[in-house]
Amino acid sequence: MRDEIVEKLYNNEQYLDYLRRHPKWYYYLDLDPKYFTEFERVVKKTLKITTYDKLESIKRQVNFASAMVKYFTNPK
Repeated sequence: MRDEIVEKLYNNEQYLDYLRRHPKWYYYLDLDPKYFTEFERVVKKTLKITTYDKLESIKRQVNFASAMVKYFTNPK
């Protein structure tokens, strides 16, 4: 595996952990470094760390906070 790929992996703990749990990626990353972008995409999608996932998380938190405020301010 090329040094720059190894460096990228060791700089990101999540990538390294995913690689250890899914060893088939060792083959692809060793075969061609161009697979690293695909590897990143798969890791982010699997671990739900894409921009979309982060926005959805914030949206759920805001909705929860809004519901709690309505619940506590609504006299019964």
